[in-house]
Amino acid sequence: MLSGLEVALALTALLVGLTGTWSPCGLSMVETIGPRGHASGSRTTVAACATFALGSLAGAVLTFGSLGLVGELVHGAGGRTAYLVAAAIAAAAALAELRGIPIVPQVRRQLPEHWRRLMPMPLAAALYGVLLGLGFTTFVLTFGVWALAGISAALGSPQLGLIVGLGFGVGRALPIVVVAPAMNREWGIRAAELMAEQPAIYRGFRFGDALALGLTALVLTGADRSEAQVAAPAQQAPTASAALAGAADPSLAGNSFAFDRGGSAFLRRGGVETRLPGRDAALGGGFVALRAEGQVRLLRRSDLSSVRAFSAPEADAIGVSQRWLVYRSRSSRGDRLIARRTSGRGGATVIATVARPGQLSRPSVWGSSVAYAVATRRSSRITVRELGTRSRTVVARGSRRSLLANPALRGRDLLYVRTTPTRQQLRLKRIDRRGHGRLLASRAATSRRDRGYTPGRTPHKRKRVDLRRSRFTLWSTALGSRRAVLTRLTFTSGRPSPTIVTAQR
Repeated sequence: MLSGLEVALALTALLVGLTGTWSPCGLSMVETIGPRGHASGSRTTVAACATFALGSLAGAVLTFGSLGLVGELVHGAGGRTAYLVAAAIAAAAALAELRGIPIVPQVRRQLPEHWRRLMPMPLAAALYGVLLGLGFTTFVLTFGVWALAGISAALGSPQLGLIVGLGFGVGRALPIVVVAPAMNREWGIRAAELMAEQPAIYRGFRFGDALALGLTALVLTGADRSEAQVAAPAQQAPTASAALAGAADPSLAGNSFAFDRGGSAFLRRGGVETRLPGRDAALGGGFVALRAEGQVRLLRRSDLSSVRAFSAPEADAIGVSQRWLVYRSRSSRGDRLIARRTSGRGGATVIATVARPGQLSRPSVWGSSVAYAVATRRSSRITVRELGTRSRTVVARGSRRSLLANPALRGRDLLYVRTTPTRQQLRLKRIDRRGHGRLLASRAATSRRDRGYTPGRTPHKRKRVDLRRSRFTLWSTALGSRRAVLTRLTFTSGRPSPTIVTAQR
């Protein structure tokens, strides 16, 4: 389901695209691809309308998606400042539209008319659509176009840029593909005459743009406040009820909460804290899994009685469900994830490997699915694998300028940490949907030395972030039905001090 911000941006982009039809190029397209603009018949008109619509969508997605990507590369995605800047842009454009100020700067360029004589009409229509969809290659009829460009760049989200592009492309194409085929009918001719002869209609659409931009400014301001509220537990000094000092590597299941502190694992349940006989505890199904004395041990969660143990001298991170146990094994050659059935039947299966200097994350198991992050020197990704099969799906991808790490899986929901050159973000997404998902918490880079993360070793002429110079960093995660839990590492003189904090889902 789309968020309120996504709906507001899509609606605004749609209205702004519709307003663009009143440009000389938009009005000429109604005649050009309609039945009176060529002698090739109705089939050519229908084909030209279809290719024009596809071209318009392609051009708009390219423009606003690229602006979102540029913003992400320059300053990172989201953040309080980004929302406030985007809201200010939307509000300024809304005020300009209400006052009916002439568009400045104006692009005084029209479509290449000779294309329709040199190319088949469907091909020429597709190219015309691309130019109109790009937004800035012909006359600009509303400040909304400039505002949407600024908002997309300010928010720094390619996903939001794509939503803006789709809305703008649909709005740019819709009036043309509806009216053009009817230009040999009375109502089509009348519609074209009204568009050309009644300036009040165009003024009314600009007024609609103003209302939509004002709504978007309000939504952006509300999104800023919402982000500040949910991010606070991960950024501000925690209270005793909101944080667990000195603890790390949380794990949740039902009313049980496991974590590591001082080299030992602990279990909290019903207000009672119990020290466990090992470390790196993970909860899942009816089990507590932990490592001790070169083994991974399964305990019954109800009474902590021993169930069975597996030899795993190199294990250092564990995930468990009712049917599956997955642990990470590290050696000088690289990392491996190994899966076993909790029943003890069958042997060990290697489900993922990566050579040094690459790394695999702590596994997170839910049912028969396991989520893990893979980080190499050039990229990172989060993969979900179905245990007992060879099915695996990459559900999120990083880049050379963003690292995805520390996933926690619960049903179809995935919690993870995304690091860019300027921010660290705790995000929640559905594994069957694209994009980065919803922002739960965020922390900004605190110095120039903290800007420039590159996964793995640093390629030539690229700077690597030194997290020890940060005030704190977001680390291992766990996901419950109502809250997200994560480890926050605070660095003092280069030495990390962990604290477990929470954020509402």
